[in-house]
Amino acid sequence: MQTGNLGLVIASVIGLGFAGIFGLMGSLLVANLRDGARAREAAARARDEALQRLGRSAVHDLRALLGAALPRAAIELPPQAVPVLAVESELRELLAQIAAQALPAAPRDGLRVHARIEGAQAVVHWRDVGAAPARACERIAASLGGRLYAASHAGGPLGLTLRLPLHGGPVPG
Repeated sequence: MQTGNLGLVIASVIGLGFAGIFGLMGSLLVANLRDGARAREAAARARDEALQRLGRSAVHDLRALLGAALPRAAIELPPQAVPVLAVESELRELLAQIAAQALPAAPRDGLRVHARIEGAQAVVHWRDVGAAPARACERIAASLGGRLYAASHAGGPLGLTLRLPLHGGPVPG
């Protein structure tokens, strides 16, 4: 091979290498742009769903909903309203599912429930049920901005505790 041709071959190989690198970079750019568009669409859908959910939300007094969900339970309620912001159907479903889980495990003298306000949270404790919360209940509680977990109350036997954020922050007591 002549030196002129060897230089042309080397330049062609280097040029093909650069073309491959630029082609790869271009395809990565296009893939990233597509992924970015999908992420923006998903974020817009999530925002729209959150706005719709917020539109369906209202302030509810947890005391009334507990009384309706647990008509035969011994419920200790605070004297002041316990305002929580939630979609009523979701909150009713959560309380019904917890009641369905707690009733079979309740002692013979019946289900005992204690509701109170602790700082900026509404706290409801189902006493003496000794059960871990169902995952479905935990997910609903989390979607309402709260938490459901197994805990004892005042050093007593294990029960279920639901914590939900109060609407408007702490209630003056």
